[in-house]
Parts: sequence; C-alpha cells; structure tokens
Amino acid sequence: MVGSAALARGARAASARRGYRLIRIRLTALCLIAGAVLAACGGPGVATAPPATPTPEPTPTPNPHLIDPASVDKVYQALRKAGLPVTANSANAGTGGEPLKRLNLTYDGWPLIIQEFSSADALRVTTKFSPKHKPQFGDPAYTFVGLNLYVEYGPHATNHLPETPDQRFIDAAMKLVAVLDPLIGPLRQSSVSPIPLPTAPPASPAPSASGPAGSASPSVSP
Repeated sequence: MVGSAALARGARAASARRGYRLIRIRLTALCLIAGAVLAACGGPGVATAPPATPTPEPTPTPNPHLIDPASVDKVYQALRKAGLPVTANSANAGTGGEPLKRLNLTYDGWPLIIQEFSSADALRVTTKFSPKHKPQFGDPAYTFVGLNLYVEYGPHATNHLPETPDQRFIDAAMKLVAVLDPLIGPLRQSSVSPIPLPTAPPASPAPSASGPAGSASPSVSP
C-alpha cells in the first residue's frame, strides 16, 4: 500500500512539472510574438511626425494699369464696376480722324465725356492740352488726360468761364480720379479747383489682353 501511494505521488509530481514546463513554454512564445509585433510597429512610444504642410505661394495682385493705346470701353467698364453713378447717353465713332471714339456719359448729374485717340502723341497734337492752362470759355470744370484718353467732366459753358464747383461735384471728381489713375495714370489735369493727384507714377505694367470686367460698353453710332 505504501509503495502504491508513493508511486502515485511521484506520478502526480511528474505531471505537475510537465504542466509547469508547458506553461513556461507558452508564456515564452507569447512574449516573443508580442516583441515581434512591437518591433514591426516601431516600438512603444515612437510617434510618427505628421507631414509638413507646404506653405502656399503668394498670389500676385493683377496690375490694372492699361497700356497706350488704351480702350475707352475698358475705362467705362471700370467706372461701372467701381459703382460710380454713370449713365451712358451715346457713343460716337471717329470719321477716319481723331478721336477714334467718344463716349457721352452723365456722372452724378454732370456731363462726362471720354475720348479715345490713337496714341498719346495724337492726343497731344490734336487737343493742344497743357496742364499749365486754366479752363477757358467752353471748357468744363475738369479735364484729365492719361495715356491716349481725354476725359472732360462738367458742363461746357460758352458765355462765361467755368466756376468753382459745389462740393458735391468736387467729391465726384475725386472719386473719378481714384478710378482713372490706376488705369491710365499718372494723370494730368486742367481744372478750376485742382484735384490732388497721386505723385508717384504706377509701375510699368505687363501687357494684358483683358481689361477690368464690368458692364458692356455703349454701342457706337456713326
């Protein structure tokens, strides 16, 4: 009996030792597998830096300045786009000479006439314009010249010299200059009450095939 009990205890002990060895083997295998997974993922605590966001390049601001010879239609479109209260009355094409085109407009209750010449030289020869001369009989209160365009603002009185305008029309002329100068400046003027003009001429623009967007230009009548 004693021998049988001893044998049974020995068998149980041997079985327990085998069970412990299997547990250790399985734990070791699990540790190896976990280590391999962590190594494949870069290890614990290793963060992947996010990709750098590229800095967008600044978009150049288009230069609105026109080139000689400038189109009177583009100036008209710019006036409309700027919100100036301009009404088109008529447009006349030239008869083979200078000017090539004339727009007859109304701006804030006063006549506004814009004439397009074939070039700045043709304008100078035809109009004899000089900023040193004050408006005379038949001249409007304001005359502005830029590139090949001749702009007259105000009624043409034939029986007296132009008078100093009311503040309303002075303000309107200043708004007109604010739109014209970036397009056809530097401006020159012959005015009853001169409007302050920008002193620095605009940078030389790259030729552009398109001008300011806006309303369609008035139709030309022969």
